[in-house]
Amino acid sequence: MEHIERESMEFDVVIVGAGPAGLSAAIKIRQLAIENNLNDLSVCVVEKGSEVGAHILSGAVLEPRAINELFPNWKDEGAPLNVPVV
Repeated sequence: MEHIERESMEFDVVIVGAGPAGLSAAIKIRQLAIENNLNDLSVCVVEKGSEVGAHILSGAVLEPRAINELFPNWKDEGAPLNVPVV
């Protein structure tokens, strides 16, 4: 059998899927790492789609509780969520 050499990278945390849950988990892990002076903690998000959000349908109604918890100042930072549902 022929030996195949493969490139590899090491991470402390690997999250599979860049959907809302995976991205939220990655963000929260990094926030906690920074708060606890673990700035070298590496987090990798692996997405099978061609780009982040490739499998997400647009036009959905967003319940903002989670984004408010992760990014309390998201509105001030200019997030592209401009039309409130009433």
